[in-house]
Amino acid sequence: MPRLSPARLMAVDRALDELARTQRRSSIPIELPIPGFWDAVGQLVQHLEAELAETIRSEGMTAKAQLQSRKLGVVRTAVKDLARNRLNAFTQHAVLVRLTQSPEEGRLSPGMRLDPIEWNKHDPSERAFYSGVVHLADKYKHDVSWNSLLSNNWDTPAPPPLSPVHTPLTEFVPGAVDVDEVEQLPPVSAQESDRHWEDPEYDEEDRIREIDDFPEISGVSSPPSELSEDTPEESEMRRILILQDLDDPIITEGGEEITLRTGDIEFCPSIIADTLIAAGIAEPADI
Repeated sequence: MPRLSPARLMAVDRALDELARTQRRSSIPIELPIPGFWDAVGQLVQHLEAELAETIRSEGMTAKAQLQSRKLGVVRTAVKDLARNRLNAFTQHAVLVRLTQSPEEGRLSPGMRLDPIEWNKHDPSERAFYSGVVHLADKYKHDVSWNSLLSNNWDTPAPPPLSPVHTPLTEFVPGAVDVDEVEQLPPVSAQESDRHWEDPEYDEEDRIREIDDFPEISGVSSPPSELSEDTPEESEMRRILILQDLDDPIITEGGEEITLRTGDIEFCPSIIADTLIAAGIAEPADI
């Protein structure tokens, strides 16, 4: 595309702003105002960048440079919004066209008429994007068996109605006993039904094991335990010398109260004697 003049670039700027505002309100792709629109927008951005760089180089970051920088940001924001809205519109159009086609004839279903896109008024890159979306939509329809989900399979014969009386399974099993023969078998007598069932796998070892595990059930009394506790022996006595008085008497295992005074020699159980010695109240007085 030839290089555009400044006046032409200003027209491209106005067209970009108008197209971005119109595409934002529309769900279908809007026709581009001029051929080679995106190339012209690219020249507009380069022109604004060159102007900003020249102003900063010659005048510094003045108010003019800030205004040019703000203008460049507005143009770039409009480009991003326009591209996003147009790609959404192309995607929606492609998906609707592919999913609303009649499975039988490949045409759009009644009531779902979409205007065709005139590609001579759109960018070739947008047509390539649209073709890619159509390919993905067709792949999705194939993966989910889209036509079989929507088509009426009138040619498929209906399944036969179920018979109210089911055929007994004995007809399909060779050597099976017929139901009538089972009904003619003689009934089991009450004596035979009350007969105790003996488990053939229950032998003498199982009976002995049961007696060992549960002697109270088998009625065999277990021998007295040989590990009976012996009568506790009398506690060992120990001779100690009292080093200081105790206000409260101590009680021995027999319930006897002993009052300890300094200099007394007492015979106490070893537990009490060791406790007093550890507390510093007495000391050993063994003979």
